[in-house]
Amino acid sequence: MPSPASDARRRPRRDALRNDAIIIDAARAVFAEQGPQASMESIASRAGLGVGTIYRRFAGKEDLLDAIARLVVEEVDEAAADALADPDPARGLERFIDFVGVFHTEKRRYAAALAQRVAIDDVSRRTTEKVEQLTRKAVEAGVLAPGTTGDDIKALIVATRAVIAASPDKEPPAWRRFVRIHLAGLRTDR
Repeated sequence: MPSPASDARRRPRRDALRNDAIIIDAARAVFAEQGPQASMESIASRAGLGVGTIYRRFAGKEDLLDAIARLVVEEVDEAAADALADPDPARGLERFIDFVGVFHTEKRRYAAALAQRVAIDDVSRRTTEKVEQLTRKAVEAGVLAPGTTGDDIKALIVATRAVIAASPDKEPPAWRRFVRIHLAGLRTDR
């Protein structure tokens, strides 16, 4: 049985955990502005920490991107859970798709780097199940046409990411129009 002293050595200190959050927030902001090629020095500067502090916690940008990708998967899963809890199936589904669109818009400069790191794990499987439940609720409520599946919604999300990636930065968000058109095509009359 580990002694209390050895157990305390294994757990990160509170200041280290706080620094991790500061570093990850700074990295997200810098990657959003500059892409994954941003320097660790830029991230350290944004975080208000020394670059050595960052390297003590993260061996390099790859580790930072991995940590961000894990957070992204959790955030998308939470958004799916929130959407599923909405009593209005149409609003819940639209809220989730809107969340994903805004999310990818904010991360457009490094979304591809994150996508490469997202593994199929328990969280992503839970998210997939939530999207399928959202879709079923919308079909059962008569919002979406019978036969519409979670795969149809996942395809819409993937296509939306492609629209975001192809759109110039300064133009109005074309993805919102794209989503409206495709959701209209999936709708049914009561």
